[in-house]
Amino acid sequence: MKKIVFLLDSISQPRCLRRIRSFIDKGYSVDVYGINRNKYNLNADSSNFKINIIGKQMQGKEYFQKLLQNNKEIRRILRKYKDDNVIYYSFGMPLTFSLFFNGGQNYIYEIADILYGYKKFDKIRWLIKKLDLLLIKNSLSTILTSEGFGKFFFKDNWPDNIIIQPNKIDSSILSLPKIPSSIALNSSSIIFSFIGGFRSPNTIFRFAQVIGEQYPNHQFHFFGDSSLTKDVIKLSELYDNVKYFGAFKNPVDLNNIYSKIDVVVSCYDISDFNERILESNKLYESLYFQKPIVVSKNTFLAERVNDFGCGFAIDASKDDAIISFIESLSTEKLEKIKSNISKINFDEIIDDNSAKIISYLEKHLQ
Repeated sequence: MKKIVFLLDSISQPRCLRRIRSFIDKGYSVDVYGINRNKYNLNADSSNFKINIIGKQMQGKEYFQKLLQNNKEIRRILRKYKDDNVIYYSFGMPLTFSLFFNGGQNYIYEIADILYGYKKFDKIRWLIKKLDLLLIKNSLSTILTSEGFGKFFFKDNWPDNIIIQPNKIDSSILSLPKIPSSIALNSSSIIFSFIGGFRSPNTIFRFAQVIGEQYPNHQFHFFGDSSLTKDVIKLSELYDNVKYFGAFKNPVDLNNIYSKIDVVVSCYDISDFNERILESNKLYESLYFQKPIVVSKNTFLAERVNDFGCGFAIDASKDDAIISFIESLSTEKLEKIKSNISKINFDEIIDDNSAKIISYLEKHLQ
């Protein structure tokens, strides 16, 4: 059985750590290398395998400097395994580009974000997309965490090496005791919450600010961490009904968190293209814990929410749209969504422990 060498764009991403564990559980020998972004390291600290740090990188610019560092580390890794029969499993475009550019072959490529889908890349997106398609074409397999990504790349003409692997909830959560919700759905007093890596100040933070300024009967709770944590703390200090509860371990702490909130807020800022085509793991967490979810309209995520009948799609970049949504909520609406969710099969929600990926890999390596 071949060794799998994992290359992590972030050592603390639960999806990536889950993927590694699934290969270990199947008996594969693995080596893991990754970048420390100094956020959410609670998850990395709780992993039961060694992660070799190949650099520390913060969010922001200095793209060229990061690329040089990636190239240096990838060349070192390639030299180490040049005489070994290994498969590389690379998360994200930057490391995969360095791998390919330096002659790396036999690689699996996993895409969870279109990094060049942000406004600052508008003028050169066509070029970076061509490079990305080259990486996909030369991969053993490319894993997409959203069907929306596939539509962006291929429209209706998909290559055979593509696997759609939505970022569903970690199956290990089934072994944890499920905590009954400590609150009853009541539209006159709702606890809205964002859970994860903080982003989208113009929508999610705006939603919290509207709650803080205009709805003392409601609350907004933040759970998580990111480079924007300081802004979340400021909001919690400014408004009594906006609260910050710190970072958490995924999936260990999810039961406790979701038992204490009513509605999940996951309305990302769609001024960036990437946010319009991703499929958030918050969708599957909200389904598992039977909580209504609020997402941004005119997105692939909104299509999925509509398919499941599990929430609402709004334009959260405008105060009046948020206010109109909150005013329209009723206990009956919330209960109807909870009833819809209760009818969804668990297979739609729980991760398959990379079964499709491993099966494809074993089939094509015979």
